[in-house]
Amino acid sequence: MKEIKVEAKTIQDAVEKGLTEIGLRRDQVEVVVVSEGSKGILGFGVKKACVCLREKKWTGGAPEAEERRPERAAHGRGRRNDGHRHEGGPRREHSRRGGFRPDYQRVDRQSFPNAAAKGPGPASGQTPESRPAAMQYQARRPEPVYTEIALPAEPAGAKAPEDPLEHAKTALARILGLMGIQASITDAKHDAQEGLISLKFESGESAAFTDENARGLQSLQFLVNSMINRSRHGRIAVRIDTCDYWKLKEAELLKKVESAAKSVQETARPYRLEPMPASLRKFVHGLVKASYPGVETFSEGEGRWRKVVIKPLSKKEEPAK
Repeated sequence: MKEIKVEAKTIQDAVEKGLTEIGLRRDQVEVVVVSEGSKGILGFGVKKACVCLREKKWTGGAPEAEERRPERAAHGRGRRNDGHRHEGGPRREHSRRGGFRPDYQRVDRQSFPNAAAKGPGPASGQTPESRPAAMQYQARRPEPVYTEIALPAEPAGAKAPEDPLEHAKTALARILGLMGIQASITDAKHDAQEGLISLKFESGESAAFTDENARGLQSLQFLVNSMINRSRHGRIAVRIDTCDYWKLKEAELLKKVESAAKSVQETARPYRLEPMPASLRKFVHGLVKASYPGVETFSEGEGRWRKVVIKPLSKKEEPAK
């Protein structure tokens, strides 16, 4: 029995690709959706859809029903026990006995109006073999429709601003404009000694950037950081904020860290904070080190689930005398 696992942009594309590779028709395989995939945010975190195609043990007829009726198998298909052949009408499928029922019977009748008048079978003149794989496979939910938008080419000889602050402001404004989001940059600062650029913007859609631990803001920061540091000497960090998210988040973390440090000191047990981005983890590490000498921190986990753990300060081994 053949089996193959395939990845593609959508479930439908994965099924078509798998059918081509395994060399079977849609009605000859069983499709198991392993992962529906993810679009990600701002082009990051995209995951492909994954399906598993398994060849069916039988590809037509009703073999189990035939084994239960040895007398019918002896007389041949279409014959009754008395040796006479059925005249007229199609052979009935043994769906109630666990026989084969083709996948095209589950096709939406709105897509094939002829099927509504003729029963569960395919439309007139069509067979499962004659249909394309994309038509044989019906997604459980409609796939989103994407519209390609041609972006204007950069003018010849265009150069990025020399000033990193102006460069960061221009990059942020252009990204928000390409996303179709109306926003205005309200504050922009450059601390040359710290190597940090701080940008703030206001928008009616700020919630889209602050949800899920500010994944949208993190993506914006990654893009703008990559753009201004692409051909510049000396690394400059960019921090982008809206609705004072980082300020409010740090104030919230102050209370949580204070409660966690107190719990660790009383119970001598580690305390795990919620997953958070790298900038907030760095803030917690510095806060604990500066304000709570009896405890220490370390990070554990991977990716978006990485978190800070507060534990009692480790005792250093005394040197041997």
